Amino acid sequence: MRVIILGSGSSGNALYIEAGDTSALVDAGLSAKETARRLSEVGVDATRINAVVVTHEHADHIKGVRVFSKTAKAPVFISQETRGECRWQGGEQGIRWGETISSSAPFQVGSLDFHPFSIPHDGIDTFAYTVEAAGIKIGIVTDLGYITQLVAERLRGCNLIIIESNHDKEMLKIGPYPWALKQRIASNTGHLSNDETARWLREDFDGKAEYIVLAHLSKQCNHPEVARLSALEALDKRGSLFYQQAERRVKVAAQDHASEWFEF
Repeated sequence: MRVIILGSGSSGNALYIEAGDTSALVDAGLSAKETARRLSEVGVDATRINAVVVTHEHADHIKGVRVFSKTAKAPVFISQETRGECRWQGGEQGIRWGETISSSAPFQVGSLDFHPFSIPHDGIDTFAYTVEAAGIKIGIVTDLGYITQLVAERLRGCNLIIIESNHDKEMLKIGPYPWALKQRIASNTGHLSNDETARWLREDFDGKAEYIVLAHLSKQCNHPEVARLSALEALDKRGSLFYQQAERRVKVAAQDHASEWFEF
């Protein structure tokens, strides 16, 4: 299995995953053109993607879905509730539909086994996923206000974890956003703070993952090194070999370019 994050943040989210001859996108929040460009840059043919799997209906996760599905002939896997809330320019014209998915009901895309589960966010039916193939398990958890016990349980045993570390609480307080938006971001159905991600690392992370990737960072209310330092400080309190190697194993996903490949 190998994974690459094409972009992560409020301007657009997309993640590519493949195992054997199966490949999928989790979200297509970049434009279809930009998604295809970034895929090409990392050596992936967009027309060979087997599915686009959607987490929720917010624009930074679905912006490119309709056109990408149409041009790449990739079926879209989405819940009925989320589909009903999506507002694509051009409507649903040209979209190829895959399976209608639901929370806690596993589904397959070729050799990839997806396990969706609900997370606290202000989408109509927001999902996170663990994905398994050939004994490898990855976790993809962004766009949630806090880490529930269910989230902590599902992330146990993962070889790779991509988890939100959206904002620094103090930077959010003094940042440029309107007060109502600040309240939304900081709420239990908003986005994870660096502090909440650090709490999970201290208290609930099982230490198995080879890499932790901090994702969906705010450009206005966070900084990659602030988020990374928060995670490293949390891991430092845990000891053991993983934590001694945390400097190279904690990564930060960017908004404007693809990450490195994570291969297992």
